[in-house]
Amino acid sequence: MRHLHFTQSLEPLRGGGLGSSAVALHRQMLAQGVDSKLYSTYGDAPISPAEATFEFRRLKPDFLYYSPAMHRQADHLVQESHVLHGHGLYVGTNFIFGRQARRQKKSLIYHVHGMFEPFVLERSRWKKNLVHRLFEDANISHVRLWRALTETEAGQIRARVPEAAIVVAPNGLNLNDYPKPENGASPIETPLMPHFVKTKKRMLFLGRVHPKKGLDLLVKAWSRLEKWREDWELVIAGPDEINHRSEIEKLAASLGIEREIIFTGAVSGSAKTALLYSSDIFVLSSYSEGLPITLLEAMACEVPIVATHPCNCPEAYEAGAGWGCDSTVDSVAKALQTAMQASESERKQRGQLGRQLVQRAYSWDQIAKTILQACQTHC
Repeated sequence: MRHLHFTQSLEPLRGGGLGSSAVALHRQMLAQGVDSKLYSTYGDAPISPAEATFEFRRLKPDFLYYSPAMHRQADHLVQESHVLHGHGLYVGTNFIFGRQARRQKKSLIYHVHGMFEPFVLERSRWKKNLVHRLFEDANISHVRLWRALTETEAGQIRARVPEAAIVVAPNGLNLNDYPKPENGASPIETPLMPHFVKTKKRMLFLGRVHPKKGLDLLVKAWSRLEKWREDWELVIAGPDEINHRSEIEKLAASLGIEREIIFTGAVSGSAKTALLYSSDIFVLSSYSEGLPITLLEAMACEVPIVATHPCNCPEAYEAGAGWGCDSTVDSVAKALQTAMQASESERKQRGQLGRQLVQRAYSWDQIAKTILQACQTHC
């Protein structure tokens, strides 16, 4: 069975966790001897993150993720495939490949990646309604199998497609991709903070600087922790989207804490791994998520987590890997205070429990096998 994956972009800023998840699943299929290809668009230059990955230059505006060259070749590409995997919704790649899947009667699998979260659906609602009329409703009626990251997402899919065939398979990691640095005290090179050195206990947010990530909650909660934050630094790492960083900087200034927050810009590779291992607490205060890769990465690097419930990882709290909270300032502040007041040994133990959880439940090897088995059944 030949598999074709498509997604909007593999660029960190444009694709985010969605793109990296598509690449990881594609890589794992190749590792298991499966015939798999991955197609996407690019803006400035291709990323080429894996074998059998093909990227097509897209037109402006970027948010359409539409490539004329991809459109011209899609007929032939789909003819060579048996099963198509769509990662994400509402973009030009879905229009192109969904149309060909319907025309050629090829099986279509949709990987939702949090797109049915209420917070996401409410944003630009009229645009999403238009896209549904143009092509997504037709695609959805053709989907043979849906992949949900969590049971919560499976419920969101059933609410829209009651008769849907669904496989629940989370995002995952390969622990070998996160080796512990030999010298944890070495400076870290980041775009905005060259030679970044740790001088205090470190609380880290890692992700897109975007309104849905709840950085307003985090900054407001941090401002309430004056009694406990003297020995801590708050680091915000990730690419700036829609100029949201300036909004967060203005909020911090209005609260008088702008000098206590460090922005590093986007980090990747060894710099990202080093930043994670150097942290004492990882925080993700999102309003909406599917199952964020960064949360798994933090646990893989033995960092205890504080995460809001919309991050959809209750297994982490049940395993003792961190603390959960609601998406409110009061709840985030209370969870952060608890984590900061915990002893160093408790935080270390929770970090170790998180890594054990990733090893046990979030291995790409098993996730790919689960998805492939569901493909055999439904496609």
